Amino acid sequence: MSETRFTPLFFFFFFFFLFISIPITVIHSQTINDERTVLLNLKQQLGNPPSISSWNSSSSPCDWSEIYCTTGSVTELYLNEKDINSTIPPSICDLKNLTFLDLTLNFILGEFPITLYNCSKLQFLYLSQNYFVGQIPSDIDRLSSLISLDISANNFSGNIPPSIGKFPVLRSLYMHQNLFNGTFPKEIGNLSNLEELGMAYNPFVPMEIPLEFGFLKKLWYLWMKGTNLIGEIPENFNNLSSLQQFDLSINNLEGPIPSDLFSIENLTIVYLFKNHLSNEIPREINALNLVEVDLSQNNFTGSIPEGFGKLQSLRFLNLFSNQLTGELPAGIGSLPLLRDFKVFQNRLSGVLPSEFGVYSKLEAFEVSENQFRGELPENLCAGGVLQGKREIDLGFLSTR
Repeated sequence: MSETRFTPLFFFFFFFFLFISIPITVIHSQTINDERTVLLNLKQQLGNPPSISSWNSSSSPCDWSEIYCTTGSVTELYLNEKDINSTIPPSICDLKNLTFLDLTLNFILGEFPITLYNCSKLQFLYLSQNYFVGQIPSDIDRLSSLISLDISANNFSGNIPPSIGKFPVLRSLYMHQNLFNGTFPKEIGNLSNLEELGMAYNPFVPMEIPLEFGFLKKLWYLWMKGTNLIGEIPENFNNLSSLQQFDLSINNLEGPIPSDLFSIENLTIVYLFKNHLSNEIPREINALNLVEVDLSQNNFTGSIPEGFGKLQSLRFLNLFSNQLTGELPAGIGSLPLLRDFKVFQNRLSGVLPSEFGVYSKLEAFEVSENQFRGELPENLCAGGVLQGKREIDLGFLSTR
């Protein structure tokens, strides 16, 4: 039987790796001990919320459900819905490797917590649904590593400062449902990596949409519902090639829809209802992934584009309360997923496509106050789920 022989080189590497691994283990252990002390102090400063009573000195914070660790150090802190009603203690930034902080759905008071400026590695900050007040600080960009910021559903007011446009890697920005009663800056258009922007339900002073917003080439989600927008939708919004969900509803916008908006390939949802938009709806409908379109309560004229009848994924089409004329595109009645169809209060004419109800299970069908003639499609209720049907009114003339 041969005897295994170890060379001097083997022993060198064995002891080398043994000795370097011991300090790493010691460092990790010391880090955990230090961060546990920070977290237990934080717990006390937050008023010892019962929801984190499991935090104790005999267990590793990496085992606590509110904590996530990376390589033996706390990097993520989940304190959402913990009934916290105090201000955010500065000691939270003693967690030197903290990258993720979630404080949503609490009762936190006070102004924007500038103490978090000391969390130098913070990338994800969620402060929504609290009771923060006052203005956003003009130097908020000191949180320079942020990838995602959510300050929605608070009581912030005043202006949104231009510095909000200085985050080099920001991808997600939510500021909706606050009390912002000043202005928002064109500098938001400088956020070249921005993918999601939510500013809805804020009482801004009447403002036009900055042309700079049309430079947000990575933006796929834009939500500015109920923000006192005036003027026209910039024509360069045609260049928002990543856009999927687009909501500028309940504003005071005027003029036409950008000519190529419905040619943005990935567009799925368009809400422009309750504005003062006018002219014809763009003829080219090449966004074949459209699922929901609501252009109701505007001043659109002309006919409904034939392209709407090609949208095989369309579930929801609201065009009511406009000044549309002409006949319905024949293909609309054959759309397989159509659930909600409302075109009442227009000047539409002709005969309703007989295919309505054959290929899809309609849930809402409202066509009154038009100039249609003929009979109702005989399969209209075939799906058995039609609700709120308004098929006969003064504007619908039956031949029976």
